[in-house]
Amino acid sequence: MAEAHQAVAFQFTVTPEGVDFRLSREALKQIYLSGINSWKKRLIRIKNGILRGVYPGSPTSWLVVVITTVGSSYCNVDISRGLVCYIQRCLPERCGPYRTPQTRALLSMAVFSTGVWMMGIFFFRQTLKLLLSYHGWMFEMHGKTSCFTKVWAVSRS
Repeated sequence: MAEAHQAVAFQFTVTPEGVDFRLSREALKQIYLSGINSWKKRLIRIKNGILRGVYPGSPTSWLVVVITTVGSSYCNVDISRGLVCYIQRCLPERCGPYRTPQTRALLSMAVFSTGVWMMGIFFFRQTLKLLLSYHGWMFEMHGKTSCFTKVWAVSRS
């Protein structure tokens, strides 16, 4: 019976003098730790969902694209062919956290870089679908490999 009383996180008794509360610190600590573990697992699931959603890209590849765009801009080379300036003109002026021209330029470069990165991910996904859906090699005669199958085999590896 003593174990049953220890398993209860809190107890209260009603007396003529009022209500008496007893809290078990160890049980409350375990409840708190289970909540922390639950939130950790939820955040890991969110992170994995984001990483799965941008496969075959990665946050590192996005950072490389952003650094390349910003670096080329500071070297006065416009690899965006004017799209960064167009995005910068579409941003509202004098409001929000991007008031200075430098901040607006960096934000527009980040938007452009994200678009380029997403297009690269889309292109790579479509290429993978095309390469992995080819089954013509199974129906060829043994020893007679078509040129298309040879190109497919080389491009897969």
